[in-house]
Amino acid sequence: MRYLSQADGGLSLTEQISSALYELTVTHFAPRSTRPIWLQIYDRIGAACLDGRLAAGGRLPGENQMSDMFGVSRVTLRRALSRLQQEGLLQARKGVGIYVRQVPLRYTLDHGSRFSDGLVKTDLVVTARTLSLLRGVASAEEAAALNVALGDAVIRLRRLRLVDGAVIYRSVKVFPLERFPDFEEVYANAGSVRDVYEAHGVARYRRAETRVSGGFATRSEAEDLQLTRDTPVLRTVAMNLCPAGRPIEFNTGTWLLTAVELVLKDPVRPQTEPTERIQL
Repeated sequence: MRYLSQADGGLSLTEQISSALYELTVTHFAPRSTRPIWLQIYDRIGAACLDGRLAAGGRLPGENQMSDMFGVSRVTLRRALSRLQQEGLLQARKGVGIYVRQVPLRYTLDHGSRFSDGLVKTDLVVTARTLSLLRGVASAEEAAALNVALGDAVIRLRRLRLVDGAVIYRSVKVFPLERFPDFEEVYANAGSVRDVYEAHGVARYRRAETRVSGGFATRSEAEDLQLTRDTPVLRTVAMNLCPAGRPIEFNTGTWLLTAVELVLKDPVRPQTEPTERIQL
């Protein structure tokens, strides 16, 4: 099998990735006694992800091809790739393959703005995909957040956000059914939570708080975001209030850790002061 060298011009992204990986195999491995072979592969691929030799968003070849390139077993290669996925340099998409992490999008967590308004880069195509819309009863956490009784009726909306066709975010939004009795009908026609708010007399709302934490994808998160389980993710928990100060939405979100840089904007702070950014 012939692998393209970087001297070959006009390469596609897939060919560029294969070419860059081939360059990583040219140097012989150091003796196993100094550092295990799988860690040496991890070192080389990790460095190439960080310095740009492996292009962001590019898909790696299959395990068979890569193990042939490095002259190692699939088990050895898999250990290196697994470590790189855990650290967020590579991202496995279930049923598709393993990709080099994307350059993070900047997203501003602002009060009362649409999802697309939070993206700093404005030439992106933002779409939503509804996964489920169901009625249920409030859990202890949801009841406390929404200031309703445990077991009160709620509506749960689970959906994805895609930017230029790539999934970057999953949200599970919970609303008190008493406040939004016609939620399903309005949402089916408009496809927008803001339209549901307005149809029920909530013209404006504000974000009371947003909490941010890191973790690893659960089975449900991994399935929805097309990741392998235990991939690093960023989680947000947010609360929306109506103008009267009553909770109207409890939102738990899961972001691809390497896909986004969250900007926390304080609406009280003067615009001349800097905002705080989180990039993990």
